[in-house]
Amino acid sequence: MKKTLFFIFAANLFFAQNSELINTNWQVTKVVGELFPNDQLPPPMPYQQITDFSTNPSRISLSFFNTVSADVTYNGQNAFTVNSKACTLADYSGDNGQVNQFFGSLCNFFIKDSNYYYTIENNGSEKTLKIGNAIFQEVHFKSITLGTKEDELSKVVLGPNPVKNILNVSNSTIITSVKIYDSSGKVIYDKLAEKSKTVNIDVKSFKTGIYFIQLNGKETYKVIKQ
Repeated sequence: MKKTLFFIFAANLFFAQNSELINTNWQVTKVVGELFPNDQLPPPMPYQQITDFSTNPSRISLSFFNTVSADVTYNGQNAFTVNSKACTLADYSGDNGQVNQFFGSLCNFFIKDSNYYYTIENNGSEKTLKIGNAIFQEVHFKSITLGTKEDELSKVVLGPNPVKNILNVSNSTIITSVKIYDSSGKVIYDKLAEKSKTVNIDVKSFKTGIYFIQLNGKETYKVIKQ
């Protein structure tokens, strides 16, 4: 009985401490540390970057043009251990290398078998997430808050992804416009939709690589062309 109560308490502690982390969409704002003479700020990007944390599976998916995917173990004490890590390596050619350099700092921040701690500060309408490592480096994020009611939020489904021929896009709200950016930030597809909740896009002529599709001038999603 005591063991059962202990596990119930531990589970409640775990979810209480991680609920804000898991249930919030985050956007990276800077990398700081004693090894850097100045705070490293993200260069401007033509599409929104979203980082999220999950528990099933326990994983971090950090996005800034490329993606850091890390399998982690949350320890219930506002900390986690990185068990494995992978970074995508596409080159962004839309600037003088700032995006690639900044993403390199994000990728190098997470190291296998290393421990990390985090704090979340609630500043009213916005939250700040700080993740730190053992050598006094931190990655900072801000929460992404949409200014619409919960029942009006768009729910987008893309498939298949990766895609070879036809990309099917469906949304819970009306799609009025679609733009697709290549990995350099160049617009290669720009069309007004016929006020439908579904759009089919022929991508057979696209080169193999990473693309970003933007709906209604707002939400942006990563698509991989095989």
